[in-house]
This record gives sequence, C-alpha cells and structure tokens, in this order.
Amino acid sequence: MNKEKFLIRPEEVESFTTVYQILDHAARRYPDKAAYRQLENRSDESSVTFSELKNDVLALREALLERGYRGRHVAVMGETSYQWITAYMALVSGVGVCVPIDRELQPEAISAQLKDSRADTVFCSARSLKKLRSALESCPGVKTFVVMRGGDENDAQQGFLRFSDLVEEGRELLGGGAGKLPPEQTDPDETAVIIYTSGTTGANKGVMLSNRNIMGTLRGCARLLHYPDVSFSVLPINHSYELHAHIMSCMYCGTTVCINNDLKYLVKNLERFRPEMSCMVPMMLDLIVRKLKKQIADSGKQKEFDRGVKLSRALRKVGIDIRRRTFAEVLRPLGGRLRMIVCGGAALNQDTADFLDNIGIEIYNGYGITECSPVAAVNPLGKARRFSVGHLLPTMEARISDPDADGNGEIQLRGDNVMQGYWNLPEDSERVFTSDGWFRTGDIGHIDRHNFLYISGRLKNLIILPNGKNISPEEIEEALMKRLPYVKECVVYADESNTGIYAICYLDEDFRAENSLTDSAAAKKRLLDDVSLFNSEMPSYKRITDVQISDSEFEKNTTHKIQRFKIAAVASKTKV
Repeated sequence: MNKEKFLIRPEEVESFTTVYQILDHAARRYPDKAAYRQLENRSDESSVTFSELKNDVLALREALLERGYRGRHVAVMGETSYQWITAYMALVSGVGVCVPIDRELQPEAISAQLKDSRADTVFCSARSLKKLRSALESCPGVKTFVVMRGGDENDAQQGFLRFSDLVEEGRELLGGGAGKLPPEQTDPDETAVIIYTSGTTGANKGVMLSNRNIMGTLRGCARLLHYPDVSFSVLPINHSYELHAHIMSCMYCGTTVCINNDLKYLVKNLERFRPEMSCMVPMMLDLIVRKLKKQIADSGKQKEFDRGVKLSRALRKVGIDIRRRTFAEVLRPLGGRLRMIVCGGAALNQDTADFLDNIGIEIYNGYGITECSPVAAVNPLGKARRFSVGHLLPTMEARISDPDADGNGEIQLRGDNVMQGYWNLPEDSERVFTSDGWFRTGDIGHIDRHNFLYISGRLKNLIILPNGKNISPEEIEEALMKRLPYVKECVVYADESNTGIYAICYLDEDFRAENSLTDSAAAKKRLLDDVSLFNSEMPSYKRITDVQISDSEFEKNTTHKIQRFKIAAVASKTKV
C-alpha cells in the first residue's frame, strides 16, 4: 500500500487532550475538504467540509449553553448522520454529558437507559421518533426533544425543537460577540460521555468516558493504522467502536467519511462512494465475500480466479504483489479502491479473511472493550500478525494476571483509554479495578514479546472441570468451525456438573441442501460423525460429548455479537 496517500501526521497532535482540539485542527488544516458525505435518499447526496462542521458545532454548542445545558445529560438517538456527529461534538466540548442510545433497542430498553442516565433531553432522528415515543411512556424525566434529521415544519407544532433552528440560534448568538464558555476551556478529565455496554454477558452498564479517555484511543489508532483519504461508515454510531475508533479517528486524520444509509445497500454504496477503508464486524465481511464468490461463480470464471490466486501467492513470496491488478474485476463492485478493513467485535472466519487477502483487501483485526474507549490493540498497517488481535496501542499498558503454563491469563489494562468507571454503580466500578489501578477485562489471553495480543476466551465463560482443567469454550468453537467449515455458528457450554462439554451449532443452509441434510436427524448424524473425528484430534478433556442443531442463526445483540449466555441457557435445558 502506498503510504504517501495517507494524510496523517499524528506527531503534530500528540498533545491533544480534547475532541474539540482535533476538530479545530482539521478545520484549520483541511478547511475545504469534505468531512462527511451522506445520502439524503437513495440517490441525492450532501456533503459538509471540516470548516462547516466546526462552525455548526460551535453554533449548536452556543445555543445549548445559552439554554442552560451546562452539565446536563443529553441523549442522542438515530441513524449515523452529520447531524448526529455535530450534536455529539457540541455536547462533549464542554457543554454536558452525551448519552448515545442504540436505535435498534426495544422501547423498554431505551426507556431503561434514558432513566438510568438521567437524560432530560433527546436529540433524535425522525425515523426514531415512533420507537422513542413508546419508550417515553415510562420515562417522564425527558422533557425536551430535538429532531435532527428528516423532520418537517410540523415539528414545532408537536412541541419539538428543530436541529437546524438551534444551529441558526447559535450563529446569531456568536454573531453578537464571543461565546459564553470557550471550547478551549473544556476539562479533559470531566465526564463527557456515558455509553452503554452491549450486554453480551448480562445487563447493560453505563461506561463513563472523558475527553482524555477518547483521545487515548484516537492517538493510538492513528499511530498504528494510518487512515486514508476516504473511509466508509456502516456500523451503528452509538457504539464506541464506530464512534471513536472510526469516525472521530478519521476527523483526527483529515479523512472524509462516507455514511452508509442502509445495510441493504452496503455493496451498492461501496461502489458509489469508492472508499479505501472501512470498519466492519465479521458478519458484514461474510456477506461481502458471499456476494463476491457468487459473482465469480456466475461469471463462469472460477478456474481463472483460482489460477490467479495461486500465481499471486507465489509472486508475493518474492515480494511482487499483483493482486489489485489481477482481481480488479472482482474488486469493482466494492468501488475498486477498498484496500483495508479494520475488523472487530467478534472472531473472524479465517476463510473470509483469506479470501479478502487474496484479492488485495487487508484485514486488520483489533481488540477493544467499551470500557477502554474502546480500543486496546489493533494490527498495525502492513504488519498484521495472523491469529493476533493486534499490537497494544502506544497509549495502553497491559499485563497478564495469574498466567497458566501457556502464558494465558486474564488481560488487565491501564492507560489513558481506560474509563472513569460505571455510571451510578460504584461497587461494580470498584470490582473491575485491581487495588493498584489495573482494569480487569474479563478476557483470557497472552502477549508476545513484541506486544501483540492474543485472545483465547472470556473469564466468565471459562469451564472448570472437576479435575481442575480450565477450558475456554471459544477455543473449542474456533477449532470446530475451522475443522468443519459448514458449521457457521457454534456455542460450546458445559452441563450443570461441568463433567460434559456440549455444543449447539447452526449449519450452512447451502451445505445442508447440497448434501440432503434438510432433515434435522440426518443433519445431526452427519455432524456427530464429523465431531467424532474432530474429537480424535483433541485432548480428552476438550472433547465434545454431544451436539444440537439450531434451525436458525443465533440471537445477537445490536453489534452482531452472539448472546451466548442466552443460547447456552436454552440449550442446556433442551439437550438430550
């Protein structure tokens, strides 16, 4: 990859401690460059420059201060948009505390987060209003609504404020002289965001982050990744991974972010915006690869593609890379310029990663947790290490607690990235920090001598056998899916006495159809036969006792992570 194409010079902004400072830097350095491009409908597109973004942030900020929002908690809910980003930037720049709300949640969950966070105002998109109204029936504390995007002239009649009106109000205030509180005076250690965990292992908790926490992630990612000229946003903006590791980091580096308007049009919009980079989760990469494989098969060029892969791999061994030229036709539906994808949130199927690598798209695995703003490690540009979740960020320290013979133990972290604590949960906050100030991630893994991190499982999921052996179910799941590629999803769990290991699997539908396994009994027999061979290659204490087959994909949260605690609980009650 030609590194000269990248705009970042992170050493210039190493001293920054607030998000506003990166906005000010970008507006001065790239005033006329597009900060965001977004679709207003299926075809019409709008864009805004970095200088326009700064002006709108300052105007909205001033209007909120004038209305008495200093120190108040304000929720922001809706699809990714320029307006969402502007509201977030204004709030965290010394106004109050921003509370991102997941628009995909059910009304009762939205209500619970609004009440828990003590938000009294909600910035929301018109598309989110219906669900929000249902949530507010049991949330009387919310008094004010600001419609960000998609509203109309009836908003005022319904008692709503309009985002555009607030921005105009702020412009008039600033036109009369200096603002109430200069953004430069923002306290970097004051709580700026309460962002709720996705709840894969239990109830959601509000993670308190300061500007300094967020900047720890931004500085670390910029030093390892080198963001390109144009990127593509597809993940929900309310999650810290997309908001901080992608959108805010792109601002830090002067990168234009093109906003996807709907997952249904993911591939179509890749072709439209022609980005060089994106941040995604494994499910999205699987979708892209399935479409590309189908395109190759339908074109009748499978053998030609396979020959190209074989030749390309041979030439790469001697330092010659012909992938972008050889597979230009395959890459065209993705815009033709996509070169790197940062992937996190769940384990990535190695076949998917290998396919994308074969055609010239580099996949950079990362590791993060909301409590770390959220990134702790990412594979650096041009130096990705297979099976590792990445190199520790320069802003992060890590240690392994009570390592076993293989060096695996709980990963503990310390650094600017690490949260202030859980909102309104002092006991839980105290519990996740050691006496000497290290954050307990609950993840099991090890670190090599080059500071690359490897994850083997979750402490909460650990199975402890009667003989004292510790088993990470994620390790068995990964090995099983690698050995049996037709197993698309898998959850491994133990029985109540921890004497038997079981698995529930979701099988590839095409594989079942091609092998006449539409009947559940026939599918289970095939799976059991293959698991028997798998067991013969595993240590005796890691062998699977029995399997179940799920007829549908597993339940996932809004970040597309399997809610394994629910799957295992149901499976353990129904296994035979």
